[in-house]
Amino acid sequence: MSNFLRAVANRLQPLRVGPAKIDVKQLIAKLGDDELLQAADAYFAGLGVDSEQCHKPFSNVADAIHITRNLSLLLQAADVFSGADVLDFGCATGWLSLALADLGCSVTGVDIAPAALRLADAWCAQRGVRVGGAVQFKVYDGHRLPLDDSSVDRVVCFDAFHHVKDQAATLKELARVLRPGGRIAMVEPGPFHSQTDKSQAEMAQYKVIENDIVMTDIAAAALAAGLAAPQMLVQLHQPMVVPFDHYQQWSGPAGLPKGDGSRLLTSLHRHLMDTQCFYLSKPGASAGVDSRRAEALAAEVQLVAAHTVAGVAGLFELQFRIRNTGEAVWINQRGARGHVNLGCQLLRPDESVDNLDYQRFAVSNSPVEPGATVALSVRLQSPGGGLYKFRFDLVAENTSWFAQAGRCKPLVWSTEQ
Repeated sequence: MSNFLRAVANRLQPLRVGPAKIDVKQLIAKLGDDELLQAADAYFAGLGVDSEQCHKPFSNVADAIHITRNLSLLLQAADVFSGADVLDFGCATGWLSLALADLGCSVTGVDIAPAALRLADAWCAQRGVRVGGAVQFKVYDGHRLPLDDSSVDRVVCFDAFHHVKDQAATLKELARVLRPGGRIAMVEPGPFHSQTDKSQAEMAQYKVIENDIVMTDIAAAALAAGLAAPQMLVQLHQPMVVPFDHYQQWSGPAGLPKGDGSRLLTSLHRHLMDTQCFYLSKPGASAGVDSRRAEALAAEVQLVAAHTVAGVAGLFELQFRIRNTGEAVWINQRGARGHVNLGCQLLRPDESVDNLDYQRFAVSNSPVEPGATVALSVRLQSPGGGLYKFRFDLVAENTSWFAQAGRCKPLVWSTEQ
């Protein structure tokens, strides 16, 4: 398959070998660590928080189209989730780190350029991070990441891996900090990136590495680092414009017109040479899917019994049977993101919400596995005399109410029952 792709690439982008061409392998051998760091730092030292670098992915229209398209691929490859510990490798000004923090992740952004991280800190202070997420930035020396072994759930790398000197050694280091069951996700250029006019110009003008990303080399380095072989995410990176009558045929009995199919295949081959999105998994036991993932939340809540508590006005004892019918293990650690509680909402007579967070009850003092059933007895104090209605629904804290996730029917109970 790799030989076929190389042949296609050679037809679409013929190699031009000449004395003016920079050989990226020779450049890597020539450039020292200090030279690379100083060149990167000098570049970012000349930028401010109003620069386009800080305003990615919406720095300008052309970049926004390109970056957001690739960003959606990267997020899908990374399979990030709320509460995940994420390493943003080669974070530069931190725009992706901030976006991941806004998604509820705890993010560490690393880069070799201290000036870039100063911009990242300044931009973070100016813009802030949404409640629930967290971000910090650390300098990377190009050899050992400033993180402990098995300390992150995900590693993301957006268009930065082709700048490293030693791809195999870097993958080994990324694998070190990745937890078992975790993923390294990347969006990177193609196998002939160093030969493009833009790459040649940047290597000539700046002390920067614009290396090729050859997937056979990545696969070999991944296996040597204890990772699984790459899984590729393939799609057209630019939409194909077709006439309306052709589009109507695509879903009709005639199917895809022959000419459109040929254009589609040619376009796909070309884009495979331009941009490659992939992820590498670390084998071993993983934490699995837990209640930090809203899409995996599901439950059945049954009220078994309810009665007043003798001698205390307005105090009721209710007994529930709760079954985990989803795919997530319910976190039981108090205060942790995704900690599952039974939430009680105070309702008005028309069943509109009066108090969304009237009371919370811990479901279990141990994790609740999918398929498990928990018996829960709670005491509920009504706010005063008269008739009250209460709605019970499970909630994964700082993640989602189960009913909002669409896979749990709330239970409404009235004090007159």
